[in-house]
Amino acid sequence: MTSIKKALEIKDPIHGYVSISDIEKDILDLRMAQRLRNIKAPTCIHLVFPGADPSLFGHVVGVIHVTDVFMDYLGGDVNEIQAGRLTALLLILGRGAWENVMEEYLAIRGISRTKVLKLAIEGTELGDVIEKSPLTKIEVIDFLEKGVPLKSVRVNLLENPINPTLVDRLERDAYFAGVEYAQLEYRRLFASTRIAKNKIAINRGALFTLESYLSAGANMFDAVYYHKTVRAADLMLLRILELAGTELVPFPTDDIEAYIRFDDISFHDVLLHAGPEDSEEMQEAGKIFREYRKRNLIKLAAQRSVTNADFLKKIATPDGLYKIETEIAEEADLDPSNVYLDYPDRLSVMFYPGMHPLDDLVLFERGSRGYEFFSLPETSQVARSFYRVLKSIRVYTTRGYRTKLRKVAEQFLESIDEPTSK
Repeated sequence: MTSIKKALEIKDPIHGYVSISDIEKDILDLRMAQRLRNIKAPTCIHLVFPGADPSLFGHVVGVIHVTDVFMDYLGGDVNEIQAGRLTALLLILGRGAWENVMEEYLAIRGISRTKVLKLAIEGTELGDVIEKSPLTKIEVIDFLEKGVPLKSVRVNLLENPINPTLVDRLERDAYFAGVEYAQLEYRRLFASTRIAKNKIAINRGALFTLESYLSAGANMFDAVYYHKTVRAADLMLLRILELAGTELVPFPTDDIEAYIRFDDISFHDVLLHAGPEDSEEMQEAGKIFREYRKRNLIKLAAQRSVTNADFLKKIATPDGLYKIETEIAEEADLDPSNVYLDYPDRLSVMFYPGMHPLDDLVLFERGSRGYEFFSLPETSQVARSFYRVLKSIRVYTTRGYRTKLRKVAEQFLESIDEPTSK
């Protein structure tokens, strides 16, 4: 980090003092960035872990630091490292209010985070700030969409399995939640990383460090991100957006200036003041939110791990998910609004095993004939475990209906798969 001229330093509880460059400071001073102080990250884990109440603003500072370390270990020069830091900053800046929940809400409507950022760069003062730097708006958009150029590869900071954003996320969330599941030696992991065969490669001697990183993600998924109560809260907020999202916040493609002004407090204000003069959808959304605020969350009625590929493919679509929820509700003689179906690998889950494709990673070892390369899934049992066949499917319901729904939900989940010994 000493190679990049710093404009200021920010004290971070995880990484110590983090240096911020001039262009990064100018972006962080924008209202679009300052709103991150009022966006919880992740949205609902504070309801289970009271200390886990940090904002996205702290996360963006950590991501700048970890990305710097990562790009430096990969041999990037000053310009490449600055491009990586800036891209990482912007990828957090593209998050919306109700962070992980908004990500899914927009994605199923065809709006990715990179599309939000492209709109912001082209249509707001963010683009003006970028143009004052050595980079152009076109170059930055290219980095966001295709990855940051480094030697012979493009480092995609959203999809890369050795992921600086995920490293900071795991350490930060574990620290504030007070759990011990994300003890990472990320500097040793990065130091063992090379670019080879146009892929990210890891020294085979550092396999244990890599497996510790993979295990930390899996453990945080099981214990925190897919915790049944955390997900109950997430699903309630997602249902609010499905009911009244267009009334709560302007769609990015309609008014990007207005969209990037919204934070969690904006939603709270609108929903807590929903009244008889509002639409039925907004009134119902306000009702759900008041229950959420009082922590009167939906309740888990049934849970089962299934392997049926056709079923898993079906519920991965909004129409398929709604159809299944309606089918369960009708069988239980309930209104479909009282049934919520959840599954692990969806965008509102902050991280799940398999989110980043491990097939793009290889292990290398130097032998008498030069470098040899090995497939990670074939070498590591931990990596193979990420290709989970079993998916834990859950059915939730609103308070007061759990007894009525439980038997129907359990029978439905049991009917999906034959019992398995796996």
